[in-house]
Amino acid sequence: MAAPDRDETNRAAIVRILSRRRNTIGITVGPGALWILLLLVAPLAFMTAVSFVTRDPFTFQIVWEPTLENYRNLFVGGTTEYSLGPVGFQATAFEKAVLLSYGIAALATVLCLVMAFPLAYVMAQAEDRTFKILIYLVLLPFFTMYLVRAYSWRLIFGQNGVLNQAVSVLGLGAVGAFDYGILAVVVGLTHAYFPYMLVTLYASLDGLDFTLVEAARDLGASRIDVVKDHIIPLTLPGIVGGSLFVFVPSVGAFITPAILGANKVQMIGILIENRAVGEATNPATASAASMVVVVSIVAALLLVFRYVTLDELGGV
Repeated sequence: MAAPDRDETNRAAIVRILSRRRNTIGITVGPGALWILLLLVAPLAFMTAVSFVTRDPFTFQIVWEPTLENYRNLFVGGTTEYSLGPVGFQATAFEKAVLLSYGIAALATVLCLVMAFPLAYVMAQAEDRTFKILIYLVLLPFFTMYLVRAYSWRLIFGQNGVLNQAVSVLGLGAVGAFDYGILAVVVGLTHAYFPYMLVTLYASLDGLDFTLVEAARDLGASRIDVVKDHIIPLTLPGIVGGSLFVFVPSVGAFITPAILGANKVQMIGILIENRAVGEATNPATASAASMVVVVSIVAALLLVFRYVTLDELGGV
């Protein structure tokens, strides 16, 4: 009887080892876990550690002595009068940046939702050819770099931008609202993250049973009642998911406010950049500011996930 082939014996041993449950989990999960550990957990842990240290004012070196001074400086000292509509109050530069960032992100999220929902509804009911045309037209601008699209909006806004030139030709004069600032940043963020909202809403609406809508209409419900009582509750996970995909990156946006804000809009990303490598360099303070934003966003996500699962966010 011929002896078994050595290669076949080694192959069988390898298959037997890899077939063990513990080894299988390690092989499948290990590379992804290592990637997350090196590129997410490790930098976050280092940033957390730096946020609790100080910087020597003479040598500018980090002093590894735990302190809460960096966090305290974010909320006390250097307060100025700040108005939010008719309401005025004292706030530090960090508090103003946080309020402005959350306000701009919320506005961009609402605009994306209002514009994306009707289009996603049409796409969910459209034929295959119509759907392909719509999704192609929506995604076409996003084949270019994000930086290029941001600079494109810069050419549209501003005192010498396309919008002001257009209204000047019409004899309406230059309109200050079309200058760089909050409006330009909101438009830029809305344009940047619109596809995330649209795709998420479409995934949710695509699984909707439209016979329920037809039945409600046959029973005398108005279009507003159908949307309010049937469509929105059934697609709420998609609405929440799309809102998260727009709101979270908008809060920490840096490129768009840097280009379209023209030093008039200091969102939290701009403030952290100034503290990290800008004129007011202080890595410890920048890390503390980053940690406050990270913790607030994580807390909001945990609150959302109490009521919506990951499968529901994906429209499953």
